Amino acid sequence: MAVVSISKQLLNKVLLAYVLLTMTVMGVQVLFSYMSVKNDINAELKQLKHTIDDSLSQAIWELNDPQIDAIGKGLSDMKLVQAVLVIDEYGVTRYRSGLNSDDDIIQNTFEIGKIVEFQDYFGFHGDLTYGINDINTNNKGHDVGTITILSNYSNIYSAVIVQTMFPMIGALFSIFLISYVIKRLFHNLLTTPLEMLSYGISRINLTNLNQSKLDPPSGQNDELSVLTDSFNLLLDKLNEYKDNLEQAQSELVDANRRLDKQNLFLEQEVTKKTSTLSQANQELANQKAELEESEKELRHSLAQLTQTQNQLVQSEKMASLGSLVAGISHEINTPVGIGVTAVTYLSECVSTLSQEIDNKTLTQTKMKTFISDANHSCHLLTSNLNKASQLIQSFKDIAVDQTSEAIRDVNLVSYLNEVITSLQPKLKRTQHKIEVFGDEDIVLHCRAGALSQMFTNLILNSIVHAFDGIDKGVMTFEFKVDSDTVYINYKDNGNGISEDNLAMLFEPFFTTKRGQGGSGLGTHILYNIVTQSFNGEISARSAAGEGLEYAISFPIKQQN
Repeated sequence: MAVVSISKQLLNKVLLAYVLLTMTVMGVQVLFSYMSVKNDINAELKQLKHTIDDSLSQAIWELNDPQIDAIGKGLSDMKLVQAVLVIDEYGVTRYRSGLNSDDDIIQNTFEIGKIVEFQDYFGFHGDLTYGINDINTNNKGHDVGTITILSNYSNIYSAVIVQTMFPMIGALFSIFLISYVIKRLFHNLLTTPLEMLSYGISRINLTNLNQSKLDPPSGQNDELSVLTDSFNLLLDKLNEYKDNLEQAQSELVDANRRLDKQNLFLEQEVTKKTSTLSQANQELANQKAELEESEKELRHSLAQLTQTQNQLVQSEKMASLGSLVAGISHEINTPVGIGVTAVTYLSECVSTLSQEIDNKTLTQTKMKTFISDANHSCHLLTSNLNKASQLIQSFKDIAVDQTSEAIRDVNLVSYLNEVITSLQPKLKRTQHKIEVFGDEDIVLHCRAGALSQMFTNLILNSIVHAFDGIDKGVMTFEFKVDSDTVYINYKDNGNGISEDNLAMLFEPFFTTKRGQGGSGLGTHILYNIVTQSFNGEISARSAAGEGLEYAISFPIKQQN
């Protein structure tokens, strides 16, 4: 079976996540540029109308067609303006540029003082008033007609291309550059050292174990160095067992030599004590047989010891690898899954927005809703992908006892809400609910990953075991704090467990779902997190049919 490289799998997932995030950001940037440019053009068209309002109104009032044509041509010559339509108060077109006569009918449907759009045009439609607008005398002047100043979407597209071309080129360049850097880092820090270590192990010389010792492939004090030291320690143990075996064989040879001397001495005394010598010979023969049997048993025991040692080493190696892979897979599954969900939802929002733009049904409310949803999705996507990236980056620093997990400040209630949100795919298929009580300003200085694992195990254990056969369950968290200790009380109203099972609740591999998918490690991991990672205490109480309650306490500030 072909070997699947873990480093290549991680590298592909990291690069795919980065490319998706970059493409999403680029799409949002193009959309923002489009809306910004369009609003700027509309503002400029409106300002143009206000600029020529007085002079054009006076020209229409005085029936000065040359002046009207000059103003209209001046507007039409501007690069921003694609069409100009001036109609007097009697509905007579006084100036037209960029429009045909049929468009006058469309112009009559425009609302005064509003941004207008039709066909490939958009712009501003306003009235023309001649005279002084006096508030005191309520004299608003005389309406002499309307003016429509239009631009088209090609101006928007050109400006958007200019604004986004270089950022998009830079983003594409950064994708290729970061891909190359990450690939080189993975190759230098993980793939090459592992290949060197595997090659060194395959060349082991059983006749001279000291020459088979390995040097750390990475040259750094990392997990590969620890694995190399463990392998070298194994060789030292094998050398020690080999020396003991040689010593036992030497002792056996000495014993045989002494036995031969004794047999010679007995043969010299055979003529003197025939009966006694026969009995002595028989006893010596029996002793020799026993020694030979002892030698066989010793060799058999040594062979069994060697085989057992090899099995233990292999089991420990596979258990360590399985635990590490399972832990990383579990930790990274949630943020990547949330990232994929956010991207999918954002894609649907973009598709809906695109359809509304094509159908010209886009409103300001819908646009604000889209921006809000897009910002939320981007925030969710960024936070979870950053979490996945940090997990992958710190993969080489993870130890079996998780002591290397980063310690940071965590708001207890907010972090619990984030965990509940990440478990929504499981919770939404049920009618169970979670209630949280206590001070919302409790801040812990602890390992956030262990805290998340603790909350997750509590909730999932209730869903899987406590609410078996119960449709509407309630899980309750209560938080209290004193000067330096936080107290967490968790309970559910599920089936509960018997007194006999309660005594074995925190033992490894104990489960009431044996053969139904239960591993028996959930509460054992919970116990280890509280007592080892948090240096705290945990207890449980329950009775059949009365739910299960946990009392947890540990220091607010954890030491590195």
